[in-house]
Amino acid sequence: MSNAEPTPGDRNSPSGDVPGTSAPRTGGTPSPAASTPDARSSRTTPGRQSGRKQAKPGRQPKAAKPFKSSDDWGVFRAVVIGVGILVAGFGLYNLITGTAGLPEVSGGEVNPTLESQYRFFAAMMVGVGAAFVAIAVKFQWANMLWLVCLMVFLGGIGRVLSWAFSGTPHFTFIVLMIVELAFPPALLVWHRFIAKTSDMRREFSQQAGGGAGDPGIAGGSR
Repeated sequence: MSNAEPTPGDRNSPSGDVPGTSAPRTGGTPSPAASTPDARSSRTTPGRQSGRKQAKPGRQPKAAKPFKSSDDWGVFRAVVIGVGILVAGFGLYNLITGTAGLPEVSGGEVNPTLESQYRFFAAMMVGVGAAFVAIAVKFQWANMLWLVCLMVFLGGIGRVLSWAFSGTPHFTFIVLMIVELAFPPALLVWHRFIAKTSDMRREFSQQAGGGAGDPGIAGGSR
């Protein structure tokens, strides 16, 4: 018959091919796996791959600049530090000189009781000035600014009462009275204005950056 069965030698051929196939492929013949897209992509040099990776960020939109709340508080902190140094310096001067450093009383009779009380309040003034400086340096204590400003404002009220019941003081203390009554409210209004502006800018920065961060943080008070 024409369809003869293969001989045992054909079944045990070294190539392991079925009968009737051609000779084994030579080393120069490319394998089918080499022509696949995965094999071609693996031949790409590292330089080309890095070039493609570097080209992608340029096509993406530029990320928004992160918001830094500390940029808005630099001038405010400098002013608070300056006020603290002035108040502490004035209190230290009065603590050292006592009532003798007051105008219109130099060379007069010293009242020990008045001298003791005056030097005590002079030391308290040094503490108020130090509190201003500490608040400006450690701004986590910004809420204490309201309390210290209230203390200074009440001191100005005390000068008003002294003027009303004891007569007109030296013009230097009239100037101090005006500063003590006007500066604390102005400083607190300035503080509130910067806080509101910082919250608005933080919310805008989060919206421009795709909503990154917790929106609830923007409404927090300092």
